[in-house]
Amino acid sequence: MHRPIVPASLRGVYDQWHFAPAVVANGFVFCSGIVGTSPGGETPGEDGLKGAEATLADADAPLAALMAVKDPEAQFATAFEALKAILAEAGCDLSDVVEITTYHVDIARHMATFMTVRDRYLSEPWPAWTAIGVSELIVPGGLMEIRAVAVARG
Repeated sequence: MHRPIVPASLRGVYDQWHFAPAVVANGFVFCSGIVGTSPGGETPGEDGLKGAEATLADADAPLAALMAVKDPEAQFATAFEALKAILAEAGCDLSDVVEITTYHVDIARHMATFMTVRDRYLSEPWPAWTAIGVSELIVPGGLMEIRAVAVARG
């Protein structure tokens, strides 16, 4: 048995692009990859799902219509805020994360900034982590995509 996790602001992702932001199965929450997005690439503050929600206001919007937050540090923080919101929908929080995989464009240039942001959101006991350098992400301007696995509560 498995259960999709679909925050209201990401219902369009599920309906239009046919994937769940997360799925609960066998005692774990498996989160799909997340890039820090926002309308116009501006820093959205603490609403990490605002970019995807705004893009999905147009029912015919392609996935590539998402725009990454332009400032790298803010982009990484927005991705973690989105992850936090998705986990909350599943009844979890960032302390439940046991594994992350991050995909990085220009990994050497942005790794120090990423690690600073990561350490604002995650703490001991540290999750397992794999970082992978890639040539590009599906979101234009995306520098990092994070996917996570968390222990489901209850």
